[in-house]
This record gives sequence, structure tokens and C-alpha cells, in this order.
Amino acid sequence: MNPDELKLLELLKADKETGVIRFKHRRMLIFDADALGLLRKELIETLGLERARRLLTRFGYACGYRDALTSKKLFHWQSDADWLAAGPRLHTLEGIVQARLLRLQMDKGGGVFEAEAEWLHSYEAEQHLKHLGHSDSPVCWTLTGYASGHTSAVFGSEVCCFEKECVGQGDARCLVEGRATTEHSDQMRALVEYHRPDNINAEFRRLLDDLEQREKELAAHEEKVKALESQVLYLQETINEEYNFGEMVGASPAFKKVVQGVEKVAWSDSTVLICGETGTGKELIAHAIHARSSRNNRPLITVNCAALPAGLVESELFGHEKGAFTGAIQRKLGRFQVADGGTIFLDEVGELPLETQAKFLRALQQGEVERLGGTQTIKVNVRVLAATNRPLEQLVAEGKFRSDLFYRLNVFPIILPPLRERREDIALFANYFAQKFRARLNKKISSIDSASLERLQDYAWPGNVRELEHVIERSVLLAEGEILSVDWLLGREERSSTKVAAVPASTKLRTLEEMERDHIVEVLRRTQGAVAGKGGAAEILDLPPSTLRDRMKKLGLK
Repeated sequence: MNPDELKLLELLKADKETGVIRFKHRRMLIFDADALGLLRKELIETLGLERARRLLTRFGYACGYRDALTSKKLFHWQSDADWLAAGPRLHTLEGIVQARLLRLQMDKGGGVFEAEAEWLHSYEAEQHLKHLGHSDSPVCWTLTGYASGHTSAVFGSEVCCFEKECVGQGDARCLVEGRATTEHSDQMRALVEYHRPDNINAEFRRLLDDLEQREKELAAHEEKVKALESQVLYLQETINEEYNFGEMVGASPAFKKVVQGVEKVAWSDSTVLICGETGTGKELIAHAIHARSSRNNRPLITVNCAALPAGLVESELFGHEKGAFTGAIQRKLGRFQVADGGTIFLDEVGELPLETQAKFLRALQQGEVERLGGTQTIKVNVRVLAATNRPLEQLVAEGKFRSDLFYRLNVFPIILPPLRERREDIALFANYFAQKFRARLNKKISSIDSASLERLQDYAWPGNVRELEHVIERSVLLAEGEILSVDWLLGREERSSTKVAAVPASTKLRTLEEMERDHIVEVLRRTQGAVAGKGGAAEILDLPPSTLRDRMKKLGLK
């Protein structure tokens, strides 16, 4: 970094709402020069010349020293000479004085420091002349204090800067000289008294401690800003998605029990485990719980555990530090940290790898996470909702899911019944979806014919509400009159299923398992056996590939 590259507008950040201006973490002020001149006059008249000079010199010293430490942390200087030149450059940018270095000899190892600089347009000399007139001695007290403090910080030991010439005493320019106090000690001792605070070591330690504390506060603030930015992105995504709580349709006793459970648990921070087959509306229930909770003004962060690559699960949930693994080019906040203060919904939680489950359990029990590649423990305040379409008790028995995690998740279970167990709700859903897609597709549908409703209620719906929604959407899309009919679809499915089963429907009623098996076989036939990937059976059935393979195994399909 070259000092000449410093730009004032790039160094300062202004808050548009509060008007606060900051240089790094330090608040900066824009003062009227005349106001400072009047303050100087008041100090001299109240305290006397010597005491006012000492006070202003010490003030300048503290400012210079702090600026040196701040610029050291902000920029990578190619040499100590460049670091030293940053102080005069800052004063020039701030309009305080235009400084031009004439001579510099700096040898830290040998303890040698000598420098000479010319100051032009010193605000301090200008104000002294304006309010107090010519002086018998140099008057740029805060500027020499600043130069001494800044130079001492860079050099690593005491340097005293003093004016040999000063506009305030009638000279044509301000000429400043700086020397290490180890040299010419008799001459320098008296000058140092004006620059050195009462306890220089304690003052330096205080300044360093203050800078370190401010840096930690700033880092925490920046982290919070990143989390808020991530939350905004997730909220924008959520707004763009449809979570219409009107779709919590149902009048059956089984569904009323679910709604009662939602109302009871929503206000609390208890962990909820939502269980049910695919397509039963588990994510909709999670959104309903969050919307009715005290955290509804904070984000609901959704994580589909089945869709996360095995190697990135931990990074997605807990975040990672820069360089934690190949491709980690910058720090990333995990979903738990982004959800801080709100709710996290872990869909298909049964798909979490065993090695990640231990960290997940710690986040649940202690509210703590640790980024991949990091050592810092991060406290989070997150409510956890989880969902699964797999029998977690069976996974625990098989050693695929931690029993302690299962018990921690299963605080308040909500069991969503499959559509075949709430047949009285099928007509409600069908009419609701018909009206929804009628408006979207600009159709003039007024009702569903009774024969179609009967056939809809007789179907097993292995894909549950989601499958029914898709069936109604396709039917509305193809509808030409005001009365919606879905015979074409179910007739096709029954014909293909009968063909596969090779058993006439009139002679034998099929079991639900047989209907499900036949349906999967037909879908696999159409995809030419492809389970996963674009256009695969899993995508058509709206199932995770792992779930479909498990189901095929149980049904004896290869």
C-alpha cells in the first residue's frame, strides 16, 4: 500500500440514517475551524498559556498514536517509511495541514530517528493569529503532538517533534523537526514534557486494549450484518414461494387433531417433529407453526437434508471458515447462524449423516455451533422444527440415527395422516385446488362432476395431497367446459395398473400396497428404469431418490 493511494471518501463511512461518520471503528467529526480557534482562546484565557499548550499537545499526541495503530491494522504498508507517511497524508486529506517531508533518517535497530518536514496552511497557526495575534513562540501544539504520537508508534520508541519555524510567530512557513529522545537528551527532555502523558506505558496499553476491544466489537457487528443480509435473501426467497395457509384444508377428525397440535405448540419454543408420508404437507405445517409463534418476525430457514451433498451438509448447517477445504474461498455463515432469533426447519431429517448428527445435537441442547475449520464457539438462539417421512425409530434400531437425537427431536410429535385415511377431505381439497388453478389458468370451471369426485375418493393417493394437487392442475389445464372431469386421468392409471397386475378389477380388489407397487412399476416403465435424475421416477413421484429406492426394496422391485 502506498500512502498516496489513500482517498478520504474510501476511508470514511457515513451512516445515512444517523449521520455518524466512522474511520474503521472510530467515530469522526467535522468541526468548524473557527470553533476550534475559539476553544483554543478560551483554554488559554482560563488555564494560562503553558497549561493550555500542554493540554492541546497531549490531545494531539493521543490522536496521532491512535491513527498510527488504526492505519497499521487497516492497510498493508510496504515499509515503515510508508506507514510513517500515512500520518501526514491523513492530515492533508482532512484539511488540517499540508505536510511535505524534506528529510528522513530512520534506523529502528540503532535507535536513530531524524526527520524534517514543511507544514503549509496550518489551521492551528491560522486560528491562533486570528483570535490571539502573533506569538513569541511556535503555536502548532496539537500538530506537533500528533506528529510525535504518530511517529513514536511507528518508530517503536519515543520521538519528539517540535517547530523550528512557525507562521504563528511571524515566520513564512512552519518547519518541523523530529528526533528520537535518546539523542540530544538534554535538549529534548524539556520538550518531551509537553508531549508525554503522565504515564506513557499505561496510556499506550489503554489505547491498544481499546483498539482490540473495538476491533472485536466491529467484527461482531460485521458478522451480524452478514447474518441479516443472509436472512433478507432467505426471506425474499420465501416471499417468492407460495405458502398459503388456506391450504390447511380438512374437516376430518384426523386433520382436526393435527390443527389442534399446531395451535398448542406454536406459541412455545419446543422442538417439533412432523412425521408423515411424502406429499402430506409437512413443510406447510412447519410454516403454520412458525407463523403462529413469537418468532414470526424473524426468518424461517428451510433446509432439505435429502438434497444436500454428503460432503457439504456440515458446511451448510454450521458454516465454514475461509480455507477450511478446497473451494472455501471465504467465510460462510451456516443456516443455524442465519436463523438466529428465528426458526430452522430441517426437512427429511432422517437423511442427516451420522457424523453430522452429533453436532446437530449440540446445537439443539446447548445452542452452540462451530464452523467447519474454526475454533470459535458461536451461540445461537434457534427454534428447531424437523420433518421426516422415514420411521426414525427403525433407523435408530438399525444404527443409522442417534437415539439421543431422536428423543431430543421427538419432544412434540405431529403425525400427518395420509390422504387415504382422511377421505372425507378429498372433496374439499379437490374443490380448493380446482378454484385455485381456475383463477391461475383463466378457466371458467364452476364445479367438479360427482362421478369424478367419487373416483377421486376411491383412489389410494400414494403421493397424497401433492399428487392430488397435480392431478387437479392437469385436469383444469385440459378442461374445456364449466364442469371439471378427471375421469381421463384415473381411468388411464387404473387401466395401466390393471395391465401390470394382470388381475381384473371386477374379480379382485387390490390392496393399497399392490396399487402402490403397480403405480411405481408404471412410472419406472415410462422412465425406462431411471430412478434419479432429470425426468426420473423419483422426480415424477416427487420423492427423494433414497426414499423411492427404500420403498421399491420393500415392495420387491429391482
